[in-house]
Amino acid sequence: MVSETNQSKNVCVIGAGPAGLVAARELRKEGHKVIVIEQNHDIGGQWLYDDQNIEGEDPLGRNPFLKVHSSIYNSLRTQSPREVMGFTDFPFTTKKGRDMRRFPSHVELLMYLKDFCEWFGLREMIRFNTRVNYVGMLDDYGVCGNNLKWVVRSKEKNCDKVVEEVFDAVVVATGHYAQPKLPSIKGNMIFYTNLLNLLIHKNNYILMHNYILMLRNGYMEKKTNA
Repeated sequence: MVSETNQSKNVCVIGAGPAGLVAARELRKEGHKVIVIEQNHDIGGQWLYDDQNIEGEDPLGRNPFLKVHSSIYNSLRTQSPREVMGFTDFPFTTKKGRDMRRFPSHVELLMYLKDFCEWFGLREMIRFNTRVNYVGMLDDYGVCGNNLKWVVRSKEKNCDKVVEEVFDAVVVATGHYAQPKLPSIKGNMIFYTNLLNLLIHKNNYILMHNYILMLRNGYMEKKTNA
């Protein structure tokens, strides 16, 4: 319900991954009108596994328009226990007949997100297979104006028509894992060319006679070292 001091806003949420889904739910709970725009065919964001052939993709990520938007691989399991990966009011509990491990596979996490989406009726707000190409302030309003509006241009997959809409607010929930983050180091192109061609895939792999320096010691680095 919208409070007495706030009016209902027309809000665009870009991305139907975990952040986009929960943002859409909270905004609708507050009485706002919400549209979620998702470039893929289903919800999940990075957790929507796609095993299609990705030969031809640039392993350095220089092409912003990727065929496959998820960076996960087929044997991936969560690096954190399910107790801390769910939303506080929708726990990531075990379900009979599914992956009941404390550190489940990516498939189970996607199923959890689908359960969340269905439970709160979010799918009806989502436009699938639609890519946002532009977000900017509407020229008719000042940067600091109280009535600031945002222009969003999007295009449906396999359609040339660009749709332009105006919103009161935009939530950018596109994530930051689809494009690789690579440091600029002298001679690194030789290393990247030899190694990343082995890594840009969705199945298990074996690296023979290679030494890899891990810079940092977070969850993912420990997982990789293992």
